[in-house]
Amino acid sequence: MMKLGLLKQIILITCLTNGVYAAVEIPDTPVGIRAGEIIELMNGGGKINPEDYVKDNYSPEFRDAFPMAQHLSVFTSMAAIFGKLTVEKISESSDFEIELNLKAESRDAYLRLALNVEPDKPHRITSMMVAPVQPSEKSEKAQSESKDDKSKIKSDKKQNLKFLDKDKLHQTLTQKAQNNEFSGTVMIARDGEILFHHAYGFASKRFKAKNTLETKYNLGSCNKLFTVIGISQLMQRGDLSIDDPIGKYLDSFPVEIADNVTIRHLLQMRAGWGDYWANEYYLENRNQLRDVSDYMEFIKNIPLDFEPGSNFQHCNTCYEIMGAIIEVVSGMDYFDYIRENIYEQVGMENSDSYDRDGPADNLAVGYTNMNRYATDDNKYVWSNAYILSPRGTPAGGGYSTTGDLLKFDNALRNYKLLNQAYTHFLLNHWEGSPEDDPGLPSRLSRTAGGAPGVSAEIARDFKHGYTIIVLSNYDFPVANDVAAEIIQDLGLM
Repeated sequence: MMKLGLLKQIILITCLTNGVYAAVEIPDTPVGIRAGEIIELMNGGGKINPEDYVKDNYSPEFRDAFPMAQHLSVFTSMAAIFGKLTVEKISESSDFEIELNLKAESRDAYLRLALNVEPDKPHRITSMMVAPVQPSEKSEKAQSESKDDKSKIKSDKKQNLKFLDKDKLHQTLTQKAQNNEFSGTVMIARDGEILFHHAYGFASKRFKAKNTLETKYNLGSCNKLFTVIGISQLMQRGDLSIDDPIGKYLDSFPVEIADNVTIRHLLQMRAGWGDYWANEYYLENRNQLRDVSDYMEFIKNIPLDFEPGSNFQHCNTCYEIMGAIIEVVSGMDYFDYIRENIYEQVGMENSDSYDRDGPADNLAVGYTNMNRYATDDNKYVWSNAYILSPRGTPAGGGYSTTGDLLKFDNALRNYKLLNQAYTHFLLNHWEGSPEDDPGLPSRLSRTAGGAPGVSAEIARDFKHGYTIIVLSNYDFPVANDVAAEIIQDLGLM
């Protein structure tokens, strides 16, 4: 059974290929019973009070490691993003440890839930992880439908869409801002043309500075897009290959890791690592970590949780390592490389991994309810200044504007950052090789970022040409909820 961190927050959500699965019965074991309770909470089960459940059924170490609001956000986030979840597959199970895959009933999205419980009664939960996962298998029917969808992209591009009621949307978002339910900027474009672009709420409540169309927001994991573009550019140039072992470029890992983990494993989050939030060195030094080398100082000593390629696990660690590989192969600082080869190429003048305590203009202050003093009466008044890392990394945390992100999306769609084959290779999750060229994805692609005081989503519909960008300086999944409502209103689900 893989070693689990205390709590890992979902920061990347991707629409996955459809499949048909039957419900799976959860075993009647101590951990199985807990898993059933957690799934009920994720599904908004009314019989259990989430806060009482956390207080009574999490071990003291696990419960007290995070603010109550952060524990509770796992349940609210899952309900908001995925709706009702059912068990698709049980990967591993014993009396006190379990891993299972969950499937959203209403959309093509999958999660992995992993739990550990105490061996003694009352078997309180000692660790929990929730992360996106690929479906365990694809039905022949789903694969056939996927091929059919791709062949129809051109013929029905302008059909079966609902009318965008811009006035109604603006009224809804204005009301959400007045109710302190949303703060941020929303953009909707089609074929690169802006249809809707408005800002709501405050970038700084202390100084009563309102969000504008030029406000820069923390992107969370949406920043991973720039790292994978950088790696793909180096691939396209022939400077590295996707199945190269990481030991070809980095000499700091043990040989059993250096020789067996490949760049493809990193890109697909199948390397064997997870996130590093509970790493002792990270926790002690997190406020001093600014450069890629600072992260590699402790990542090089993190063991694998499973054999490379054998499983999927959300992996910020993988992206920090890709940042280090970009530095070695390009001979440039990671941040300089991204700035020169992406931001400057596209004209993204308001994007970078700014220092949290630096002089950058127009940065939105993040406001979070993940504070011990947060109550229903004082929501979104607490700054995330003491929570976030001092600077973004290859795994996330850079800043951008909705306008800059549209420039980025247009450049990606028009093959300005990568050629057609490598663009399609990236958008189809690095399956096969660029020479296979499966074309543009036929289904909606959603990239999300989230952290305390950070919520972001970039949704791309390649079938009908829509781009939906929602950036917020409130907790995840505030922006994602707004994006989901827009997607549904447009009939893009």
